[in-house]
Amino acid sequence: MSVMSPDSELVSAYATERSEPAFRALVSRHVGLVYGTALRQVGDHGLAEEITQNVFVTLARKSPRLGGVETLAGWLHRTATFESKARIRSELRRRRREDTAATLATLEANGDSPFEPLIPLLDEALLHLREGDRLALVLRYLEERSLRDVGAALGVDEDAARKRVSRALQRLIEFFRGRGFTVPAAAGLAVVLSNTATAVPVGVASSATKAGLTAGGAVTGFQLFLFHLMALTKTQTVVICALMAVAPILWQERVQARTEEQQREADLQIAAANTKASQLERDRERLRQRTAQIQIDAADAQARLASMTAQRAGKVVPPAYIWDDSSPVARIPKAYLMGMSGQGVMNQRGGLSPLLTEVLQFKETEKQAVQAAIDRFLASYQSELAAHVHLVPSTEEERKNGEVRAFEVKASAVSSVVKQLRSTFFAEVKATIGGQRFDVFRESLRYWMPIDDKSPGVSSGLAIYTFDHRQIFTKPKPGDSVMSWQVKNLNNGSMSTSIQFEELPDFLQGQFQDWKALAESEPFNSQAQP
Repeated sequence: MSVMSPDSELVSAYATERSEPAFRALVSRHVGLVYGTALRQVGDHGLAEEITQNVFVTLARKSPRLGGVETLAGWLHRTATFESKARIRSELRRRRREDTAATLATLEANGDSPFEPLIPLLDEALLHLREGDRLALVLRYLEERSLRDVGAALGVDEDAARKRVSRALQRLIEFFRGRGFTVPAAAGLAVVLSNTATAVPVGVASSATKAGLTAGGAVTGFQLFLFHLMALTKTQTVVICALMAVAPILWQERVQARTEEQQREADLQIAAANTKASQLERDRERLRQRTAQIQIDAADAQARLASMTAQRAGKVVPPAYIWDDSSPVARIPKAYLMGMSGQGVMNQRGGLSPLLTEVLQFKETEKQAVQAAIDRFLASYQSELAAHVHLVPSTEEERKNGEVRAFEVKASAVSSVVKQLRSTFFAEVKATIGGQRFDVFRESLRYWMPIDDKSPGVSSGLAIYTFDHRQIFTKPKPGDSVMSWQVKNLNNGSMSTSIQFEELPDFLQGQFQDWKALAESEPFNSQAQP
């Protein structure tokens, strides 16, 4: 059974058990290699220390995948070189190579070592070697291991290790010569490699160990963030804090600007939709009026045709009418019916009177069509009037019988609209039931709405107003669904009656939900105190 090298044992111990002593031993063994590699690349001690920490952080994170590696020297050298190169801009590296090649002759003329310009490029040259050759040079010169240790790491004897090191030096010389450098002998290059081993400043090993253990043992990345934050200078910390303070404000301003833009677009779309809806409503109203007029013309044409047919056939004598005491109906002359006054609707909501529909012999389809016309007319009127109804303080005189609610209604503001609605309403009804029955029906609505431009005055049945007035409602007793109701013409005249909650106009329903709930909360007691 093969025995694992010390690096393999330490990596496995840390990867499986999170052993801090094992990780500290790894850092202590290789920190000089990592720090020296970084320093050669960046030429700054502080930056080299930071790169060293990052390399061992990477080691801690990737330790589960490195358990089978015999020695970490090659992996750490490559990682340190890549980490260093990532911190240097490509332009600076290019200029440094050009300057190195240009000053080589000057250094030789001044008696300086011809190998001095090679030091910044040494690690990059090592990366171009095969893995075995690079590992041999790293162990022999950068970590100052013996040939026996090198051979053990490569799996060969000491003599083979010597040959491997010599061959690797020769290939390194070929790399530099291929790029225009004069490298006279392998011995000199070996001296350069040996001299690049750098003494590690005090505390680097400790900080690298701490960074690696923090990254490897943290449940989240927040501890590692705190570690790097503590390592920043005061100036860097101030800049980061300022950015963290300003970032939410900038983000909020951007979100607010985007929200305002979206709101403006939505407003424009809503305005366009409202304009289009208004136009469609006007077109629909014109179409309805035109349809009603066509129906009226068709009814008149049918009446004329019937009249012409009667004249052609001669007068027809109707059968004699005999009064029947047992019959629930009686036939009366139309002329007499025209002079009768009756109620066409039963309540404020415009419900058709069954008696009137029976007298006028409405068919079921006619009743439905006339009721639908009433409902449309009433709904349109109440919708127009809603904007001109205001709750106002009550007077002491109005409160003498209990709690009241008073409303001022500027109905004169919609008088012209009422005329248009009335014209359409009458045209629809006339087209449905014909001319003679329409005249009787229209007259039956006189005390529910103004059927012409003459004022009907103030009456208890009036539901359509064209004059300014005041409405006063008195709170009913608990359980009572009927309120006392008074209407005062602001110019002259008034009336008092009662009204049920269900008969209130739509725009007043919401004003009496509490009274209505009180009325429904218990049975009505006529003996209850007001």
